[in-house]
Parts: sequence; C-alpha cells; structure tokens
Amino acid sequence: MIRKIVFPLVAIWVLSLTLFSPSEAQTTRRLHYSTLFNPATVVTVSGEVLRVEHTFSGSGADYCVHAHLKTAEGLITAVLAPKGYLEKQGLTIAPKDRVTITGSLILVLNKPLLLAMEVTGDRTMKLREANGRPAWATGDDWHVR
Repeated sequence: MIRKIVFPLVAIWVLSLTLFSPSEAQTTRRLHYSTLFNPATVVTVSGEVLRVEHTFSGSGADYCVHAHLKTAEGLITAVLAPKGYLEKQGLTIAPKDRVTITGSLILVLNKPLLLAMEVTGDRTMKLREANGRPAWATGDDWHVR
C-alpha cells in the first residue's frame, strides 16, 4: 500500500526538479508583453481611466502600471511602463483622468490589451519606440528596468 503512494510522489518530485531546475530558470527568458508588440496593430484610443493597477513586470524587479480605460470602443487595458520609470519621468495616471494612448492592440486570453507607445493627458510621454522597444530598456534585454 505504501509503495502505491510513495512511488507516484517520488516520480512527481523528480519530474518537478527536472522541469524547474535553477539552471533552467536562469537561462529561460520570461515572456514580456513587449515581445508581443506588433507594429501592424498600432491604434490610438481615447477614454477615461477607470482604475490603475500595479502588476509584476516581466523582470519581476518592479511593478508594471496598467490603466483600465473606458473608451468609445469599450473597455480596454493599457500596459504602460514600470512604476519606477513612470515616477522618474513624473508621469502619474489616476482614475477619472482623460487620456489618449497610442499603442499596439493585441489580444491576451481573448481580452484587448494595448501596449502603450505614447500617452497623452496633461502632457505627452513616449513609452515605446515604433518597433515596441520600451524606453526604459537597456542593452538588448528588454526585460531590464
């Protein structure tokens, strides 16, 4: 009876070590929203900010700011930039702000997501280049703050 329980548990443990070994974690790049950027899907939307969220960024080193907008086309989430980057640039987004955002409109889990290139509210701020490269990126690694 114990063999029937122990063997599957040991097999699962060995498999998990193989799939999630530290060496693999260090060499595998995380999926970052910027890698999904598509210049062919660039649009401009205007709307009112309903709420602002901070989610873990691609590097996990900072929070990424997402703005949920109510637009004429419906509800949309805009992925802006790492919180620290926006703070350094002096850009704040708050509920009830009216903004215009240009970016790549993609679908993630069948929901529209706008990877922001430029945000205009009280002032205009460029967040990504035309190819999707974030303004805060350094070197060839787009995951670095």
